[in-house]
Amino acid sequence: MLTIRGPAWPHVADCPRREFLTLGGLGALGLSLPSLLQAAPASEASAGFGRAKRCLLVFLWGGPSQLDMWDMKPSAPKEIRGPLSPIATNVSGIQVSELLPQTARLADRYKIIRSVMHHHNEHSAAVSTMATGTPYPKKTSEPVAASAEDHPHLGSIRAFWRGWQDGVPPFVQLPKVLGPPGYPRWPGQNAGFLGRRFDPLLVDGHKETARFRLPEIDLPADVSTRRLDDRRLLLEQLDRVFRIAEADPRLDDVDISYRQAFDLISSPRISRAVDLDRESDATRNLYGRHLFGQGLLTSRRLLEAGVPLVTQYWIDPKPAGAGGGEYDSHGRIYHHYPKRLVPPTDKALAALFVDLRQRGLLDDTLVVVMGEFGRTPKINKNAGRDHWAQCQSILLAGAGITGGSVLGSSDKIAAYPASHHIRSTDLAQTILHLLGVPANLQLHDSQDRSIPACRGAVIPELFA
Repeated sequence: MLTIRGPAWPHVADCPRREFLTLGGLGALGLSLPSLLQAAPASEASAGFGRAKRCLLVFLWGGPSQLDMWDMKPSAPKEIRGPLSPIATNVSGIQVSELLPQTARLADRYKIIRSVMHHHNEHSAAVSTMATGTPYPKKTSEPVAASAEDHPHLGSIRAFWRGWQDGVPPFVQLPKVLGPPGYPRWPGQNAGFLGRRFDPLLVDGHKETARFRLPEIDLPADVSTRRLDDRRLLLEQLDRVFRIAEADPRLDDVDISYRQAFDLISSPRISRAVDLDRESDATRNLYGRHLFGQGLLTSRRLLEAGVPLVTQYWIDPKPAGAGGGEYDSHGRIYHHYPKRLVPPTDKALAALFVDLRQRGLLDDTLVVVMGEFGRTPKINKNAGRDHWAQCQSILLAGAGITGGSVLGSSDKIAAYPASHHIRSTDLAQTILHLLGVPANLQLHDSQDRSIPACRGAVIPELFA
């Protein structure tokens, strides 16, 4: 309900706008959506620029082991190579782990990069480094909390550049916000210094049911679209009055949040996208009836609905047990990988590649599969592998990426890049380039300092 307080209209300047509009969710509309805005487009005449109409960042949070998935070293000593064996893919000369039989049959559709590197061996700083394309500014061995001064996520940079279009948010994240119990929310997942208007829309995933839902922004049953339009008009009229009475730039995020909430609830595309009952049982089974698989299916539906960038994190649907949660296997890695981690990942990724190709989406959809870092070459005393940012393997597919190939190599124990050192900044710049974000895009922090959106260089070999 819109609430009017304070003196009569001639004295409206005495009544701050933040007290005039009740922020408890736009009253009867029940709205609670802070999100993203709009900026100007640009173009560049270079290979691959703007090829990706949409992008899916699949983030295997915890740090997947390069040695046990995409960069096996069968000739290394046992304490390095582990008990798993490589298998052939459908591309001659490329091998992957025996735990990846389904994606192995689709290797012609993706490129493996085996030489991605940065210098943060702690989860939160590493997540920020990989998700923003800007190295976290402090070396740390302890978790760090998100702050309003953080560099923005790549999705927020894309949101800043183009904003909402046709009631569709430019950046969606699922199924959770990273920051394990007992830890603060980690940096690199939101808009940082760009402000809340460029934060992602969070599509929450329920671990047990593997279902997804939007924030509480649905219209009550007694509010028609016509009434919604009337209230939008009233909001705009009131806004003009108060902008004359009170010029306060801190209220801009609130104003944008209102308009974005109106846009979202008046457009059914996003609510339909997260409704997996609209998919056949056969398709849902293809992805796997688990949080990650159904999340990838939801991500595909969001991309198809017009969302330009979706980030999906691996979140364990059930407690992991001893050895570490998510892909963070400090112990019993050869229990966690074959029993609960890699097979559902393999199944869901294979389904995604097949589904995107069959729907004609792969040519202009960029898919990136990565973690925040790799794992140590040597297996530790707990039969696990520890954090290792100096070398990790990732996958890229679609949007002109040349599949059926490998870029970069690691040394004989997958400890350091041996060729084509791929910095996290260069990977990020390449993603932005494919999305059509100009290389010279400048952002402005809370002190109005001009900061490059990314300081990396595009990796031309990805398109060769």
